Amino acid sequence: GNIAGARQIFERWMNWSPDQQGWLLFIKFELKYREIERARSIYERFVLCHPNVSAYLRYAKFEMKSGDVELARKVYIRATEMFTDDEEAENLFVAFAEFEEGCKEVERARIIYKFALDHIPKGRAEDLYKKFVAFEKQYGDKEGIEDVIVGKRRFQYEDEVRK
Repeated sequence: GNIAGARQIFERWMNWSPDQQGWLLFIKFELKYREIERARSIYERFVLCHPNVSAYLRYAKFEMKSGDVELARKVYIRATEMFTDDEEAENLFVAFAEFEEGCKEVERARIIYKFALDHIPKGRAEDLYKKFVAFEKQYGDKEGIEDVIVGKRRFQYEDEVRK
């Protein structure tokens, strides 16, 4: 096939700032030919064109699959700096914490959970609390688990008071 010709067509299409699917097709095309660097540079343009949590999560997962933990971490950090107040922030922080946990970076994961719980409005953090409780049950000491449970009860109490 005419790879260079197909690439030119994709490039022209990207000038029109297509939806996410268009970018992902271009990335998939490059990955089919194991063009990791090209795919990475398309991801960079993709997140500029579609600056949202799901785009950054895809980018971070791509870096993980490519085997570059440091680059994946940098993508997560960039996203957390941009989207702390976003509707999707909870998904982002859970994914980031789970990424660090998967890298056996338990302390980093704990810091991410705590940062997220301090910054995300309680009404949007239910899943985050559940994940953090499970995380502390697996990795935490007795005091850490008790802190989380007390925090969760306070969260539920504040929720009831609001109603």
